[in-house]
Amino acid sequence: MSIPVAFVAASVIEAVAIHFLVPWQWLRVVLLVATVLSLIAIGGWLAGRVVHPHLVSARTVVFRSGTGIRVEVDRSRISRASMVRRFGETANVIVDDRLVLPGPDGTVVDIDFDRPLSVTLPKRLSKASPTTIGGLRLHVDQPGEFCAALAPN
Repeated sequence: MSIPVAFVAASVIEAVAIHFLVPWQWLRVVLLVATVLSLIAIGGWLAGRVVHPHLVSARTVVFRSGTGIRVEVDRSRISRASMVRRFGETANVIVDDRLVLPGPDGTVVDIDFDRPLSVTLPKRLSKASPTTIGGLRLHVDQPGEFCAALAPN
């Protein structure tokens, strides 16, 4: 959350500075509108990550990132779920045969499958369709509870 909070803080400071530094009223209004639109865009980006969370049911787990990526996995295919904090990736990408679904600050959970899984991803992530992945790295708000929910019963 540090990056979006920093953008919001910078936008608010910018709006105040523009009010005092720009002498033309019409330009102040135009810049204020642009600032408000950027705040709406940041809010929409954050909402997109929260509105479509990962879903754990009795038989399957659905991993999502916004509306573009959806990977449905049978729970029996998950061999391991562990808490591992990684700060490297902040955008959806495939790294070392793993699909990375990060939050603004990286990932906190690693998921391993018992064998590679064939998934269909957007073309910007993978040239081949379907793509084979061996696991996931993802961001969740409560990694301990998420890993416990994925543990075999």
